[in-house]
Amino acid sequence: MILFIISLLTLAKSDCIPYGVRLSLGHYYSALNDINNYITLTFNSQNLCLDYVVQIITTTSINNIQVNNFSLLNMTDVYKDSENVINYETYVYDVKIGQFDSLIEGNQYTFMIYWENTPMAGPFYFNVPSKSLNYSSKFIVMGDMDSNWKLNTSKQTFDWFSNQIKKTTHYDGIIYLGDMAYDLEDDNCMVGDNFLRNISLFTSHFPFMLTLGNHDSGHNDEFVYIRKSFATPRISEYDNPIKYNDFYSFQVGHAYFVQFHPYKIAYGNKDKTYFIYTLYQMEQELSRIRSHENTSWLIVYNHYPFYCSNPDDGFCEDHYKKMQLFEDLFIKYRVDLCLAGHQHTYERDEPLAYNKVAQFDKYENNTYTNPKAPIYIVEGAAGNDEIMPEDIYPPKFYTKFQAAGDGIGILEIKNKTHLYFEHRMSANDSVVDYVWIVKTNVIPDDDDDKDKESIPIWVWILVGVGVLLIIALVAYCVIKNKKPKQTHNEFI
Repeated sequence: MILFIISLLTLAKSDCIPYGVRLSLGHYYSALNDINNYITLTFNSQNLCLDYVVQIITTTSINNIQVNNFSLLNMTDVYKDSENVINYETYVYDVKIGQFDSLIEGNQYTFMIYWENTPMAGPFYFNVPSKSLNYSSKFIVMGDMDSNWKLNTSKQTFDWFSNQIKKTTHYDGIIYLGDMAYDLEDDNCMVGDNFLRNISLFTSHFPFMLTLGNHDSGHNDEFVYIRKSFATPRISEYDNPIKYNDFYSFQVGHAYFVQFHPYKIAYGNKDKTYFIYTLYQMEQELSRIRSHENTSWLIVYNHYPFYCSNPDDGFCEDHYKKMQLFEDLFIKYRVDLCLAGHQHTYERDEPLAYNKVAQFDKYENNTYTNPKAPIYIVEGAAGNDEIMPEDIYPPKFYTKFQAAGDGIGILEIKNKTHLYFEHRMSANDSVVDYVWIVKTNVIPDDDDDKDKESIPIWVWILVGVGVLLIIALVAYCVIKNKKPKQTHNEFI
């Protein structure tokens, strides 16, 4: 009987082991500027387990944060009236970590996850990016990756991450360009479940900022599993839970990133409302960034490339035509770089505008000076068992470089005038291509204005109310103490 009780307790404890630990940038980096949400930490458990605590460890203190937010991801219920019968449940927990939890921009921390006073996951190191214009940021860029390893493709990329983590290499986040697991809802969602467990190798260290790909749509084309599994700093009323992750933006250092999800547009859906509102969102956000933000670099990413060289994929022939109204906005608001996946290779193209090479002041030594349109990069070679081309495609007139085989990109925003991108092969970490973008006509920073913008609006409201109260008090004292026939006012 005692052994039976012990086995039950052991089983219960194993069902409470956190898995799929993943970080994302919070609303401090969005237009909301929420100082209580620098980082969002998400993880899963097999059963409902209360009393999780996240412990943040600094060089001088230990801060314990109770995990109170959780939800049941019940895929069985999602497909209960469908011919696609799925039997899968998991609990998803999230906790927002910010300034009140002792986090400071630009610093590195360690966290662990406890359950019932027992350490269950960690320690994991992570960095808190900075929005300071003096901050040089660095991101990993990748897409189209599974973790099935039947053909051992993406294993090289996972090994690359292991080496980076052993060296405690600093990255501000991962720009993930869509398509994961292949596919998330396959095998009763166990393919997705296994993917979450495996990617926590690196998502527990580097904030994971994803866009949605066609392989993430699920059996009902509603992207349920991925939407409920990953957090992002969504800012629009349009992004209700059903449309979660469809559109968001964030700032780190001198760069503003805008992510959008044109799935219906890419596949010819005639939903005009969806198209118009997606376009409206994009223009509103690009206009806001260029009008009110002091960042120099503007980077847009989604899953589907506007331009690419694969002759066997219709996307590479005419997708830019479907996206022309978006391209209008990219040129109007001076987008610098467009990132996409979908093609399982690496490709860097010229600055392009309407299927023509755009003007630039100079190009030498892989360096563009003042390009007049975005440079387009496809980075979909992280590795998957679906298809990995063994060779590059016949280049188009705008193709500058291609590489086949598992690889990832590294994006560095050095300062307001210099941006750097390189492509590395996962197997040996060799750099096979790189490009610099240089701006010589950047508007000087107005540090004072930036400091004002960084102060929350409620602080300015309190200051204003305080000033009015002081004025009212002074006026009251003057009137009260004013004597008849006095020829001057006496202020107390």
